[in-house]
Amino acid sequence: FSYRDAQLFPKDEKSKLAPDIKALYEEALDKENTRAIMFMFGHYLPSFYFRDKEFIVGLFPEIFPKDDPAKKDIYLASWEGYLSNTLYDKLFVELKDYYSHAITLDPKDYTQRKYSKGLDESLAIHIALAFAHLGLEIDDPLFEQFWDTPNVKRHQEFISFIGRSCLTRDQASDQWLSENKVSKEKLLNFWDWALKNVTEPEALAGFGFWVNPNNEVLDESLVIEKMAQTLEKSDGDIDWDYGLLRRLPIFAEKNREKTS
Repeated sequence: FSYRDAQLFPKDEKSKLAPDIKALYEEALDKENTRAIMFMFGHYLPSFYFRDKEFIVGLFPEIFPKDDPAKKDIYLASWEGYLSNTLYDKLFVELKDYYSHAITLDPKDYTQRKYSKGLDESLAIHIALAFAHLGLEIDDPLFEQFWDTPNVKRHQEFISFIGRSCLTRDQASDQWLSENKVSKEKLLNFWDWALKNVTEPEALAGFGFWVNPNNEVLDESLVIEKMAQTLEKSDGDIDWDYGLLRRLPIFAEKNREKTS
């Protein structure tokens, strides 16, 4: 309905949502009090945001009523719906305060129900995507808040997701990293940072996904050094050892001592 209507607007129109569509959207949002439909408001947020950014940004407090304790359940539902969708750079910037609020939440206070994917894992994936592909840096306040807030599940998912999505996927290569704006140097710097600053062995275990079993995407000599340090700090625990075990003969040729 909204998509077909938007096609009728000239390209230079500020809003691609007709007034009657916006009125319907606001009316539905004002009346809605079910978690199922609030999930949909969050999940389809990009479809409306990119057709009228000013309109949707003005409704953020109603779509994500994070400051109203009485609406905690529907806030978590709409936030879950949003996190279950693709990350968009412009929305990530617009919603930085909402990401910051989500980081402060105690998982014990989450609504006890089934989730499409855990809120902690989904939040970590968005932060990881912003770090790997967008402009989120180690010294960014949001990045610092994410890592300063104790939550092993989030931290482990952040590390393992970057490995799964960037380094051990079937298409992983220099060309893929370049096309998807992933910096090897940035990832290696994070690995160094994590070894110095992350004290949770379970989180560091996520680096098992950073070893490609077939073709090392990062610098092989550096990976050997860092994996040895990682295993030492994680008490020998890694989430996924297939890549490491497959690469051991090649690692041994390059650095017997560290491989041993």
